[in-house]
Amino acid sequence: MKILLTPLLATLALNAATAQTTFKLGVRGGVNRALTTVDPASSTTGLNIYNRTADKATIYAWQAGLVLEAAFGKFAVQPALVFSQKGEKFSTSVYYNGVESGTSVSTNSTNRYNWLEIPISFVYTLHGDHGLQLFAGPYVAMGVGGRLASTSYYAAPNVRYAPYDSGKQVTYGPDTNNHCFDAGVNFGLGYRQGPLQVQAGFGLGLVNLHQEIPSFDPGFSPLNSYNFYNDAAYNRVLQLTGAYFFSL
Repeated sequence: MKILLTPLLATLALNAATAQTTFKLGVRGGVNRALTTVDPASSTTGLNIYNRTADKATIYAWQAGLVLEAAFGKFAVQPALVFSQKGEKFSTSVYYNGVESGTSVSTNSTNRYNWLEIPISFVYTLHGDHGLQLFAGPYVAMGVGGRLASTSYYAAPNVRYAPYDSGKQVTYGPDTNNHCFDAGVNFGLGYRQGPLQVQAGFGLGLVNLHQEIPSFDPGFSPLNSYNFYNDAAYNRVLQLTGAYFFSL
């Protein structure tokens, strides 16, 4: 076995050593179809019905940045620095049929989180400088703001109040629900033709984006006693990106 493996390893090492390494710098942009996962949030306690629900839907956002390529033969490493917007549409409701019989609160929000992301893709291109591509690699990201825009509806027995619109900037820190760090993996397919590259991929976040606030005080009303942003959430993003490379 060693007699067979030795010349094979030597051949692979020789090919890697003799392959000409080229370096290129590119500009990258694209569209994100973003969502976060959500755990079911509902309960019924005692003789009184206290029901909570949470549903999420995708949003469309964008990304842009720079990508560096080190290519040797059919293989390449592409680290990038990208501003990428992610998030979700988040619909929540609380219904309480106890002392405040028939009282409900529901909220629809569109949440956009901005990330400064560093993905590192390992790329195989079928014909070197052109053809079908396979790529995969890790990413790390840091939160750099965002915005939450919501509309809330409040109803009591025989009373329905006007919808209430609100918006606020996304903040990070120990007194917020938001982790400022994310990490995961990207993978997908692409096509390369000379300096132009188009890729369709999926971003799988592995870090829980939400953290509990130790100082959270629900107050007296049962309608305020649940913070949906304490539920676990992970980024899930379909990405369609294009890049154009310049020789260095």
